[in-house]
Amino acid sequence: MDTIPAPKVAAELGVSLPRLHRFLASQPGVSRNGSRILVHEETRQAAINRFGIIPRVEGLTRTETQVLVALSRRPRGLVSARQVASAARVSPTGASHALARLQQAGYVTVDDTTIFDGRVRLQPVYKISWGSPVWTKVAPQLAGAILPAAPAKGTPRRVPARLANVFWTGDTTGLDVARHPVYTARRIINEGRHRPEGLAFLGNLPPDAVRHALSTADPPVRARG
Repeated sequence: MDTIPAPKVAAELGVSLPRLHRFLASQPGVSRNGSRILVHEETRQAAINRFGIIPRVEGLTRTETQVLVALSRRPRGLVSARQVASAARVSPTGASHALARLQQAGYVTVDDTTIFDGRVRLQPVYKISWGSPVWTKVAPQLAGAILPAAPAKGTPRRVPARLANVFWTGDTTGLDVARHPVYTARRIINEGRHRPEGLAFLGNLPPDAVRHALSTADPPVRARG
């Protein structure tokens, strides 16, 4: 079976060799050739799931790079540092610090959008500053990046209050999302497709339910010319 030297795997993933060694200590697909640690392909894939493949970008930390990768794959942006943290697979504190640094450096912009979560209010939306020179310089480096795999979690039971107005009555207290994921996805797609927080919530639903909802949702309404 083909094996890969651990330093080469660490460089590919964008992690330090000691950090990779700590991960490999609990993995079965590892062998030694003298002092060299060799990684089997199956274990390499497990390491990718754990760490992702995050290129080293000059002037940015690994956390900042992961935040950029996450935002680059959500053109409509994300509505809170907590959402950014979840998408980027970093801690909320790390995401907050990274967003502040990335805004200062010109990679990220913040726009206010109106949302409803029991009352109408403005919510900041974090987006890539698509036309900025700093972004266009690093974009090719990040095109092939892979974020760490999301931790396994069950389907939520309730819809957030801020999405209540995408349902007919605005009252979602009787809706069990886990039991009715297709209906939930269809309502969000029909009524909340232009809401970043609605699209973000679809990521919490089973992919099959979202695909079925997309196939049966109302077509987008086109503006008349």
